[in-house]
Amino acid sequence: MSRARRKEAGFTLLEVMVAVAILATAFTALLGLHARNLRTIAYDRAYTEALFLARERIAELELSGAPDIGDQSGDFEGVYPGQYPGFRWEQTVVPAPLLANVREVTVRVIPPEGEGAASELTLWLRAP
Repeated sequence: MSRARRKEAGFTLLEVMVAVAILATAFTALLGLHARNLRTIAYDRAYTEALFLARERIAELELSGAPDIGDQSGDFEGVYPGQYPGFRWEQTVVPAPLLANVREVTVRVIPPEGEGAASELTLWLRAP
């Protein structure tokens, strides 16, 4: 009778080791998902900030009128000192095809995360 009670008293060492191995595998997978989610959040934040900054640059161009044809580039340190380090913009102005006195202005904002999170907006402005 004591042997029957001993058999039902708990888990064997092998069962505990298998359970711990399953838990370790599950936690490793969850940790990988968490790390991926953190990278996705950082990418999305950089993209959103780049989109905001591109829209701000487009608004400046709308207020100041059509810029000269050519390429320009810069950063946002002059406008937002210390707030967007590493963000840079590129601006391309070309004559719009088939439309006289209209310029196609493309503004591209590249965050520090790289080209993958860049934002690009295009605007057509009437030339003076």
